[in-house]
Amino acid sequence: MTPYEAAGLLGVAPTATPDDVQRAYQARLVEAGSDPRRRDELTAARDALLAASGWAPAPWYPPAPPRRGLSTGAIVGITLGSMAAGLVVLLFALFGIAAIAHDAGRLADSRSSSSAAPYADPTAPDPSAPDSAAPDDSGSSVEDYDVDGVHVHYVDGWTFELTPARTCAGATVTAGFSDTPDGDEVDQWTTTLDLEAGVPATVTIPDSASPHDYAGIDAVDCGQA
Repeated sequence: MTPYEAAGLLGVAPTATPDDVQRAYQARLVEAGSDPRRRDELTAARDALLAASGWAPAPWYPPAPPRRGLSTGAIVGITLGSMAAGLVVLLFALFGIAAIAHDAGRLADSRSSSSAAPYADPTAPDPSAPDSAAPDDSGSSVEDYDVDGVHVHYVDGWTFELTPARTCAGATVTAGFSDTPDGDEVDQWTTTLDLEAGVPATVTIPDSASPHDYAGIDAVDCGQA
């Protein structure tokens, strides 16, 4: 087959470039369909033109069909699978956080319980046990007493409450001091106070009155009634 016959069969000029020959050949193959004789003629015409131009084509293969995309169902399945995997990871993370918090709470409880109880001295007295020396409801363990017709009630510290049976203007109140509750009197302190019958009057002995530890009202001299 001459180049002119080949060019006429493919529908190109005898001087067509190899690219034009190849494109014409492929187009004519599509038109030939499955006719083997026609396809052989087209192939011979192509080879004749290419041989005349001094170039041999590489084997030709039909183009691959377009890749089919993912269906909607496949996309939905992939999305749901990703969401499920994310939920599983999230659940594991939550369980891990809860376990850590639980362990931390138990550790804090054990520390607080181990340090909350103070040291108990076995020789120390029981604060819940009744104490005969503890103050009564009036706030004092010292019993009331009467001195020179005046009722003496201990309040606290060196403070006393005096309630006279009769009114005394300018009464002289004498306090005595000792080193022990029942010891001998070793010092005295006096003050002047107006007393009204049946009305309690408070007397507070200053700390500077004596260096000794214990004080009490020893006498009340009602100078003028």
